[in-house]
Amino acid sequence: MRTAGAADDGADAWVNEGQWPHGPSAVEVTPEKQFDKAKRLEDIGDTRQAGEQYRRLADAYCESRLAEESLVRAARTYLSAGDFTKCRDQLKEVQRRYANPTFLDALGEVEINLARGYLEGKGEGGTYHPSSRVRKAAAIFQRQYDLDPQGHWAADALYGLGECAQASADYDGAIKKYKELLEKYPRSELRSEAESQIATCINLREPLPRHSDADTETVRKQIAQEKFDALSGNDNDTDLALLEEHEKILADRLARKRYEQAVFYAKNGHFRAAEVYLELIKERYADSPWAEKAKQELENLRKR
Repeated sequence: MRTAGAADDGADAWVNEGQWPHGPSAVEVTPEKQFDKAKRLEDIGDTRQAGEQYRRLADAYCESRLAEESLVRAARTYLSAGDFTKCRDQLKEVQRRYANPTFLDALGEVEINLARGYLEGKGEGGTYHPSSRVRKAAAIFQRQYDLDPQGHWAADALYGLGECAQASADYDGAIKKYKELLEKYPRSELRSEAESQIATCINLREPLPRHSDADTETVRKQIAQEKFDALSGNDNDTDLALLEEHEKILADRLARKRYEQAVFYAKNGHFRAAEVYLELIKERYADSPWAEKAKQELENLRKR
């Protein structure tokens, strides 16, 4: 028959082995066991509980070699669960505790995905107003870029900043960020996406009302007809000066668009296409200030 002391010893062993029912804030008896527990939950897809267990490890064993990694994993699993607030809390805790974090790439991945979650309205991010989501995303992208401008996620951060500007209809700002990505990270996998977005932004930033080329040409023909009628005496109420100013604005808009397309092609090695656009500007928009720019660009191309 076992003595009371022996029974107590058995109970102690049971607790020490982590088999005793735990309370809401309890942790395993070693950081390694707590880490394994959290990882098991993550592996089966229970990301919210995994995040809780990683966080508890970092709180209870703050001096452990596993503490920093656990904070990063907690942020990642909270993000997967759609809990952006707790994800941000863990990221802030990493910054508070560690002046020089060890897991920079892992942190960068979480930061980029968190920002993208806000931008795309995923998880908790979808509960915010679109303008607020863009501001939050931009702040995270910028912080990540400032933290590690030569790191693995720097190009993603710049691309994200471009997307934020584009979502806010700041097309010039977006183009600037995309071009910065192309210049600083020419081997980035995002290069083709950035080039595509530059072309999109060039088209989107046309002043309202926006016209297609065909629409603009139709408007120009209408203006020409109205001018003809006015000069022929068929319409004495027409303001010729206003018509001519409108005609000039339309021509300038088309010339600028052609010029930007030409520069885009030249930068990406499509020199023949660039020359076609530049020659077209010289021929059709000779009175536009873009004609002189086109002439200079053609000279530069032909000197290469």
